[in-house]
Amino acid sequence: MATCPKGHESGTADYCDVCGARMGGASASAAPAAAVPSVAAPAAAAPQAPDAKTCPVCGSSQTGRFCEEDGYDFLLAPPVGAPPVSTPQPVAAPPAQAAPTTGVWQVAVRADSAYFEVIKAMGGEDAGSLAFPRFSPERRFQLSGEQVVIGRRSRSRGVNPDIDLTGPPEDPGVSHLHALLVAQPDGWAVVDLESANGTYLNDPSSNPLDPNVPHPLKGGDTIYVGAWTALTVTTTAP
Repeated sequence: MATCPKGHESGTADYCDVCGARMGGASASAAPAAAVPSVAAPAAAAPQAPDAKTCPVCGSSQTGRFCEEDGYDFLLAPPVGAPPVSTPQPVAAPPAQAAPTTGVWQVAVRADSAYFEVIKAMGGEDAGSLAFPRFSPERRFQLSGEQVVIGRRSRSRGVNPDIDLTGPPEDPGVSHLHALLVAQPDGWAVVDLESANGTYLNDPSSNPLDPNVPHPLKGGDTIYVGAWTALTVTTTAP
């Protein structure tokens, strides 16, 4: 027999068959505490999805790319349990080629009338207005270092070539950055820097040199640039 909250003996377990009171009222307080959800239960106790991620630094659940507690980057950092990823080390640049030591290399710069006539014969928009300079003293430059720039100075562009063909007389056919002399283990090479009028080696009537390609030089070679400028390479024994 069950006892209702008012003390009656009842033959039914749901409501008292004497007074009709609900039989569970008296035992509600004795119900197991686990049956009543705890409001203060921590959220962390809730089971996580199988693929849920936690911060390896503080253990917080991932809610976005960065951990809200310590800023851990879930996207760029390696997954938890993965072996550490080594930071790629910068590849060391190959050692710069030293200037050739097989003698002293020089360049003699002069105005070449034969080359000027070849340029005029080629025609072009400004060919008729060109005039060969009446006086153009020869200049010599000794090659040293790793590279020597050939061109015309430009203050507005910040161009200061090592072999400055600004003049006087100024060769209008020379680009500000026209060509480059590059040191090689056994000598020097010339590289056209995509100049407007091209760079020629030994034969000005032939095709211009391919740009951005080193062309080896030897003593006695002549480089032609602009409308009349010839640069002859000379070498002497060490």
